[in-house]
Amino acid sequence: MLTSKELFTRPGHAIRDFIQGKRKEYFKPIAYVLTLSTIYFLVSQISDSPTLIDDFLSGATGGVQGKDSIAKFPIVEWLSDNYAYTTLLLIPIFSLASFISFLGLERNYLENIVINSYITGQQAILYSLFMVIGAFFNINDFTTLAAVIISVLFNFWTYVQFFNNAKKGLVIIRLFLTYLLFYILFTIVLMGTIFPFLKN
Repeated sequence: MLTSKELFTRPGHAIRDFIQGKRKEYFKPIAYVLTLSTIYFLVSQISDSPTLIDDFLSGATGGVQGKDSIAKFPIVEWLSDNYAYTTLLLIPIFSLASFISFLGLERNYLENIVINSYITGQQAILYSLFMVIGAFFNINDFTTLAAVIISVLFNFWTYVQFFNNAKKGLVIIRLFLTYLLFYILFTIVLMGTIFPFLKN
């Protein structure tokens, strides 16, 4: 697939091409991330391995009601069972964080959604690959960590390429801020969602 090849070899430039109107040869961003996230979820089901969202949600809610608390909140269980849709719900939150962090570099909120949709799609490919390797060699913990590190590095590489007119150091600092804001925003949304269940 041309889109995947371009996003693995020149991700930032390819995404900029799409935003600037060179779209015929590229898969649409939302369809792209939805397709690849679904494939990743299917790989996790076949290999009987938790997705990264499973791990993240378990960690985020574990401090509220202890171990295995993911099953105690219906909304969290739904998010875990519907990986592709959860991914689509997280992209606008991450894109809001990146939009705020990169203010002044002339990219609107919708363009941030395009950027992060393509990045998330590529990351799903990486997660799937490492999950298969981890299941085959029974080294899931190692491959999960490797997948996260490489995916984050891929994100930085993409942003540095995309914002090639800005100083690399400034782009890196802004992306660190994006991750921090995303975690804060997601935690607020998640806690606001499960708070009603804590009263019961």
